[in-house]
Amino acid sequence: MTTELETAADGLTAAIGGRDASILSKLYADDIVVWHAATQQEQNKTENIGMLSAVFEVTSRLEYIDIRRHVSGDVVVQQHSLVGEFDDGKPLPKIPACLVMRVRGGKIVRIEEYFDSSTFAEVWERLASLTPA
Repeated sequence: MTTELETAADGLTAAIGGRDASILSKLYADDIVVWHAATQQEQNKTENIGMLSAVFEVTSRLEYIDIRRHVSGDVVVQQHSLVGEFDDGKPLPKIPACLVMRVRGGKIVRIEEYFDSSTFAEVWERLASLTPA
């Protein structure tokens, strides 16, 4: 039997793989907080969906692989690697990551994201190129 936590985690995996911000919007609680260890910053729903939409713009494929999940109470801990391809065909560096997600009423209310920021450097460079100087 799949729990609402696993369903939410599956939904996040599908949204990232489908590069689909509309799925994220439905999956996230309105008051979600997304904290990134790499930047020590929190984002609200609009900010996080905006950032991920920009990532979707500079990529043509994204996928979580090697997924391992641990569920306890209202928390899902998911370890995975993000792989994919930039929009110019160059492979995305493999990014091992860990997400700690809290779920309430089937919606994700908090995500804490951990990864080595050096593996994300080229993504940040490409995102910076989207922003007018």
